[in-house]
Amino acid sequence: MKVIRIIAYILLLSVFSLINVVHAQSVTLIPKWTAQAQFAGYYVAEKMGFYKEEGLDVHVKHPSHSENSFQYLKEGEPQAVITNLSQALMEYFAGKRIVNILQTSQENSLMLVSHSPLKGIPSLQHREIAVWNHLTQELLDRIANKYQIEVEWIRFNSGINLFLSKAVDICMVGSYNEFPQLAECGMQIDSTHIMRFADYGYNLPEDGLYVTEEFYQKHPETIQKLVRACIRGWNWANEHPEETLDIVMEQVHHYNIGTNRYHQRKMLEEILRLQTDKTGQRPYRLSREGFDLAIDILLPPDIPKKKSIRYEDFVK
Repeated sequence: MKVIRIIAYILLLSVFSLINVVHAQSVTLIPKWTAQAQFAGYYVAEKMGFYKEEGLDVHVKHPSHSENSFQYLKEGEPQAVITNLSQALMEYFAGKRIVNILQTSQENSLMLVSHSPLKGIPSLQHREIAVWNHLTQELLDRIANKYQIEVEWIRFNSGINLFLSKAVDICMVGSYNEFPQLAECGMQIDSTHIMRFADYGYNLPEDGLYVTEEFYQKHPETIQKLVRACIRGWNWANEHPEETLDIVMEQVHHYNIGTNRYHQRKMLEEILRLQTDKTGQRPYRLSREGFDLAIDILLPPDIPKKKSIRYEDFVK
């Protein structure tokens, strides 16, 4: 009889688990790039069951190198996109009604590296600068306007080969990805060949989580659950870096990404550093200061500032 009761109990638990899965809210989470440690906290939340504990069935769907993740964000569908604040605002100005529900990045990672010394902003005038294809021309125009320079943007998909081959003299890189790759290739770059955007008034926060305004209004409880699970994932990643790297490497191997644990460790360390604010905390929220700076730089000239987006409407 005891064995029968145990079997019945196990079957009952299985039924309850099946019911929970059936009734779980399905959400598609769309990173802005292919699998890597940049999205570690979201992988952790899935692997450790944080989403399931909130009653969510979350699926991560990576776009290709040349795709804009926002093309997957459709009205009325349970989807969330991970992307830069600058890209999100450009999409908003173009008519896509979205809201920021979580902000991981608090500092900007963009850098310029050059084979020749860079002597401040004037040294960029009338130069060719290699930039990623996924950056919109409107955004690049705002950047050029910010620094009052005229440059020729050379488009490429990803990697560092264009710069290593000296096909271009100046290249845009991220501090958590391409920049450490250069060092891993044996390239020694001193400070006179580097310009960090953050040091020149362009310290815009980057990665955040966005949903359509319609989805937010219709499913506020689902959004709260998703945010809680994601924050748990990132906090766990910060506290357990090696275990997190195990999870990241599972992802990159699953998607056949050419990388290694050393590089992903460097990326994770830098991503976690960029998540801290001036007080050393991880607020997981877009600050009004960061929002206002982005508006000042990115607002199209044909939109009066008083009629532009309000912080309270954009950040939830």
